[in-house]
Formats: sequence, C-alpha cells, structure tokens
Amino acid sequence: MPESPRDVATSARPASRAEAAEIFALVYRQMRTLVGGRAEFDDLVQIAAEQALRALPSFEGRSKISTWTYRICYLTLLKHERWYRRWLRRFALTEPGELSETEASLAPDDFVLEQLERSARLRKAIDQLSPKRRSVVVLHDLEGLSIEAVAGVVKANPLTVRSRLRDGRKDLARILAHDPYFGDEACRRAEIEQ
Repeated sequence: MPESPRDVATSARPASRAEAAEIFALVYRQMRTLVGGRAEFDDLVQIAAEQALRALPSFEGRSKISTWTYRICYLTLLKHERWYRRWLRRFALTEPGELSETEASLAPDDFVLEQLERSARLRKAIDQLSPKRRSVVVLHDLEGLSIEAVAGVVKANPLTVRSRLRDGRKDLARILAHDPYFGDEACRRAEIEQ
C-alpha cells in the first residue's frame, strides 16, 4: 500500500510519482475553487504545486495536508494578484495615497468588480505586446529591476532596454487608450503623440 502524503511529509525523502500526483490533484482542485476559470489558472496551479512539493518534507502534520496545501494555494494567488495591482497603480493619474474620483465614489463591491475587470483587461493588453517589449516592461515596471539588471537578464545593451521599455509603454498606452477602464489622460497622451 502506498504511503499517504502525510507519511511522506514526516520522512525526509522526496515524494514518489504517485504521491506527487496526489498532491498535484489536491492543489488542482483547491486552486480551481479559488481561481475559477481565469486564464492564469494553469500557471497558478503549477506554481502552487511546485511550492507544495518542495515544502512537503517540512510539513509537520499539525493540520490536514489539504489545509496545508490550501494555504499554499491561497498565498500563491495573493502574490499573483499583488503583482497585477502594481500594474493598476502605474496607470492611475492621482497623487500617491489618493483615490481617483471614480474610485472614491464607488461602493466597495463595485470597486472590487472594477479592479477585477481592469486586471483582466490589463493582462490582455500585456499579452499583445511583443515578447521583447513585454519582458522588459514586466521586469522593470512590475518586478522593479533597474535598467542595468534588466539588461543583464535579457542579454541586451542598457540603451536597447531603455528603447524597448519606452516603446513597450507607448504600445501599452495605445492599446489601453481605447479601453473604457484605462482611457485616461496617460493613454490619450500617447495617442496624441502619434
């Protein structure tokens, strides 16, 4: 009889294929519950499953394995959503710490729904960028890497990275200028310049 994931967790050995499959199925179900049918579902499952399998030897058994994996899924989702909130802040034309007029006048439920819609539309817009521009914009604006660090990651000259960053931002602003959730002055400005 194969060992349960709890038995594997108390030993220091890596999980077998069957045990890994059982953990993966558990993470898959839990992430489906948390995320639903969103486009990033597969990526989130992969990230959470990898974290669970790597941390399995440190599982102490003080809770059910499903409770432990659920927490991993939940934290993975929160980290992913924080990443997109950074993007949303980048396109707001307010002073730091101030809400825009539309955000301040919305009820909390409406605000959450609007943020989810903005997040989904932003993801689609980012996906439309060329791979080189997308990687530079993501690394610099989302991950917070310096131009020199981005140049090291993408193996390009820092001046090339600056050009890609400028062009990627212009492309993103052009794409979002026609979107009712992002058609603010920053996006319109890019449209006027062209």
